[in-house]
Amino acid sequence: MAIEAQQITFSYVTDEVIKNVSLTIEQGEFLGIIGPNGAGKSTLLRILCGILQPRYGIVRIFDQNIKHIHSKRIAQHIGFVCQETHFSLNFLVEDIVHMGRYPYLRAFQKQSKQDHKAVDDACEAADVSQFRKRPINSLSSGERQRVVIARTLAQEPKVLLLDEPTSHLDLYHQSAIMELLKKLNGQGMSIIIVNHDLNLAGLYCQRLILMHRGELYAEGPPQSLLNRETLQEVYHTDVEIIIHPEKKIPQILLK
Repeated sequence: MAIEAQQITFSYVTDEVIKNVSLTIEQGEFLGIIGPNGAGKSTLLRILCGILQPRYGIVRIFDQNIKHIHSKRIAQHIGFVCQETHFSLNFLVEDIVHMGRYPYLRAFQKQSKQDHKAVDDACEAADVSQFRKRPINSLSSGERQRVVIARTLAQEPKVLLLDEPTSHLDLYHQSAIMELLKKLNGQGMSIIIVNHDLNLAGLYCQRLILMHRGELYAEGPPQSLLNRETLQEVYHTDVEIIIHPEKKIPQILLK
């Protein structure tokens, strides 16, 4: 088991945004977290990787209580890609990817051959090798997102958490990012992704968790969870469901 959360509750000041949520993520799973705005998806993701601490409940990564693990050790197990990353300093791409080796380095320690290999492998996996000598702010949104993923892959994590990695991207770059995640998952990495695009989530995720008002409303494979009744109850929007002609996965159309 990669991650286990038991009865997680979280509040921002007095507003309770996660309410008694329990879930497990198996090693090698591709899990999608979906739900309306304000459902608690991004907050839950940050709790699972230790950025936020729950008010109640326990999170375990690989059978260890996350509260008892040093942050550098957590980063060796779990990589996190936030929804938007802004670079105020115009670093070179390869310098940004090298930052992913921080969990393995002591203060002022020089990077080893192993560190350089991890960076090379991450650049290759995320398909950013061709512009690793370019300044980050010279790249398109899709290219920058792949650089952020490469930096996270340089951590050599066993689990990759991503918050809306395809938002604001065109169709080509949405497909490129999701295909990259599919490839990484095929190599054994656990993927947990928050995604507002239900069709993309259905096509790529093995299992979906539907959040609503801070609670785990439903979970299951896309074939069963993406149904008209459930989506209308949660999103309060009339939809039509069709089946993808090749992948046989439900796809949602607005009426």
